[in-house]
This record gives sequence, C-alpha cells and structure tokens, in this order.
Amino acid sequence: GLYLQANTTKVGLQFEQVLISGLMNFARTLPNGSPEFRYATHEATEECHHTQMFQEFVNRTGADVPGGSAFFRRVAPILPLFAGWLPFGFFIGVLAGEEPIDHMQKAVLRAGDEVHPLQQRIMQIHVAEEARHIGFAHQYLEHRAPRLGRIHRLILAALTPLVMRWLCDEILKPSKQVRREIGLPNDVYREVYWRQPASQKVLRDLFADVRMLAEKCGLMNRFSR
Repeated sequence: GLYLQANTTKVGLQFEQVLISGLMNFARTLPNGSPEFRYATHEATEECHHTQMFQEFVNRTGADVPGGSAFFRRVAPILPLFAGWLPFGFFIGVLAGEEPIDHMQKAVLRAGDEVHPLQQRIMQIHVAEEARHIGFAHQYLEHRAPRLGRIHRLILAALTPLVMRWLCDEILKPSKQVRREIGLPNDVYREVYWRQPASQKVLRDLFADVRMLAEKCGLMNRFSR
C-alpha cells in the first residue's frame, strides 16, 4: 500500500513537471500585457512547490518507485511543446491530469477517514491550490471555444475523451512494472480498473465537471459522448 501511494504521488510529480514546462512554452507565445502570462507564471511557481512536496513524500516512504508507465515517461518531454502549438488542446490535457487526482483527494478528505498526517496535509494543500488551476483551465477553454473552426472543433471533440481516459489511467492505474513490484494479480487489476460496477461509477464521477465543460465548449457530439 505504501509503495502504491508513493508511486501515485510520483506520477503526479511527473505530470506537474510536464505542466510546468508546458506553461512556460504557453507563456512564451503571449503578447505584452497579457493577463494569461501573469497567471501561467504564478501557476508554474505553485506547481514547482508541488513537485518538491511530492518528491519529499516519495523520499520519506523509502520506496524507489518509477511513477508513470514507460510510454508516458518517454513521451513526457514532447507533451509540453503542444502548449505553444495548440494551447487549447494543451489545457484539455491539463484537466485530464488534474481532474481525476483532485476528485480522488477531495473524496478522501471528505470521508474523514484516518490518513497519515503527512499525506493528509499534502492533499489539503494540493486540493486548495489546484482549485485555482482547474478554474483557470475551465475559463480559458470556455473563453477560447467560440473561436474554434468547425474542423478544429471536431478533432478536439474526438480527442478530448481519449486524452482524458489516457491520463486518468496513467495517474490512477499502476503500470506493469508497479504491478510486478507489488505482486498485484492481473485478474484483480482488471476487476478494480474498471470492471466492477462500483469502480465504473468512480470513473464516471471523475469527469462529471469535464462533461459539463465539453457541453459548454461545443465539444460534445455523438462520438465524444
């Protein structure tokens, strides 16, 4: 259990590193006087603090965890480039990484179960600061959506659920290496992620806010639904 918690935290750290790099690429494209520049830089500062916090937690567990899957770790250096090329798509990816972990951490805190004080404090800090980051991403997408062309909108509508599911699985599902390390049987793994009715409900609930956002942005068509 400790190994799994440490690995989930490590994946979160790796995602934050991609986000920080992407925010810098995004800020590089902004004109003078842009309010987004100030916000993106401020968010990157907070995300740097999150990576320090997450790495300290991993270090204190003593678990030498890999974090994300081998595929995610290979493509991670490329992902920030999309923030400069396709900022709308980049912020969809931002939500794909932030919404699932935010939802899960809020559920743990609301349940009031006994949690290690270090882990509880990390979740409290992260939830409080991520609320602002998620709010900005939502506002940015809603503000920019009316400017999308028809073809661009159709492509993004098709990609949004795929990116959401991919990054959700990267953050919440243990990779093959992790399953091997902790001895998690494949049949148990498949049942928990996401074949059980209870776990399927969790998966649906993770993206309730994203589905509403897709409706507002005109990204919900028959395929994406």
